[in-house]
Amino acid sequence: MATSTPQGGKQKIILGGLVLLVALVVLLLPSFVSDPWIADPSASAKPVPSKTTVSPSTAAEKTKYRQDSQKVLAQIIAVRDRLKEQTVEFWGAFEFRQAIGLVDLGDEQYGYGDYKDALTSYQDSLNQLQVLEQLGQSHLEQALTEGLKAIENAELGDIELAKAAAATAMAIAPQDSRTQELEQRAAPLANLIAALDNGRQRLETNELAAAKAYFQKAVAIDKRHIKAAAALVSAEQAITEERFRGRMSAGFSALDSNQFAVATSAFNSAGKVYSNHPAVAQALSQVATKQSQMAVSQQMKQASEFEQKEEWQQALSLYQQLLQTDPSLTEAKVRTIPVGVRASLDSQLTATLADPLKLSTSSNYSRGQRLLNDASGIAGPGPRLKQQTADLKKVLQQSRTKFDVAIQSNNLTQVTLFRVAELGVFEQTSLQLFPGRYVAAGTRIGFRDVRVEFSITGTPIATPIRVSCDEAI
Repeated sequence: MATSTPQGGKQKIILGGLVLLVALVVLLLPSFVSDPWIADPSASAKPVPSKTTVSPSTAAEKTKYRQDSQKVLAQIIAVRDRLKEQTVEFWGAFEFRQAIGLVDLGDEQYGYGDYKDALTSYQDSLNQLQVLEQLGQSHLEQALTEGLKAIENAELGDIELAKAAAATAMAIAPQDSRTQELEQRAAPLANLIAALDNGRQRLETNELAAAKAYFQKAVAIDKRHIKAAAALVSAEQAITEERFRGRMSAGFSALDSNQFAVATSAFNSAGKVYSNHPAVAQALSQVATKQSQMAVSQQMKQASEFEQKEEWQQALSLYQQLLQTDPSLTEAKVRTIPVGVRASLDSQLTATLADPLKLSTSSNYSRGQRLLNDASGIAGPGPRLKQQTADLKKVLQQSRTKFDVAIQSNNLTQVTLFRVAELGVFEQTSLQLFPGRYVAAGTRIGFRDVRVEFSITGTPIATPIRVSCDEAI
């Protein structure tokens, strides 16, 4: 095996140095040599411009591209910083890296003095960043829309979707009030869903109060949740309807039992639950109708009882009252006619029997006879009419029967019995007179006149009638 010696290592170092020297000469020498080492004999004395010399127009152009590049870079920095604030790495990392890569390319081109190419790279980067910024706004709006939709759907599978949308929105625009609202609403979504589910279950079992309590809890969790608010309104409506139906049912139950005051109170209470509800007005109308019908029925029954008792005036008065209240009552109309006849007959009989002395006149006697005929012609008379007929017949007979009447005087007084005769002067005389009212007058010179009224009722007068002027003037 060959072994290296100190002498061989030294040779290798020298050889490497020579190679490096040759390379430096080859690479660097042209940069330091501006003119050929051997002059061209054909060349004129006038100097020729170098190929590396930059013309003024080119210099101006490069200056313009360089300035424009710097302006675009300033815009890029502004957009880049905004995108970083929007956590672009969270939702547009690939596109952002591509745009920044173009900036790096432009920087490289700028470093070599290729300002035009650098400007193009910078402009492409700016365009991509601006598109990315617009895409961020699109992602924000989409996240807000999807997040709110997931919250309103309020299903178990939508919780993560809502939270993810909120996270995206917070990454893009954490200061946006809509984003903050979305995050606030997404956080307690699980509790809201549980409250809604419990409320719906209670609704299915008609536990309305418990359902309302759960829906109130859901609304307290998220006051802006449309379905929670609608569910609460629905539960409250169901409770209101149940209360309304309960009071209406109580009203109709009372109405069936003819408890009109209770029914009216119940229906009015239902009207307070639902003001101006047509069912309440209809129910109150039924109460009034049935109450009126019952009142009519009771009054008709009472009128019939008056008829049975032959209290014709009371019966007639009730029928007339009923017809004033409701002129369409056929039965009352029909009964008014015969009852009116009997009431009139009863009234005449009562009046005649109350003052039978009026029968003393021929006209009244004739009317009494006709009244007796009318009373006797009634078919199926009751006890009252029978008695009235018998009494009228008796007083009519008595009105045509004369009774002995004794009249006394002092044998000095001139006595006159009006509508009968001049009796003259006597001490006592006797006359036969029909029942009736009589007036006897006495006159005497120097004495005060006297006037005596007496009645003959159909029974003998126990004591004489005295007509005597005894008071001197």
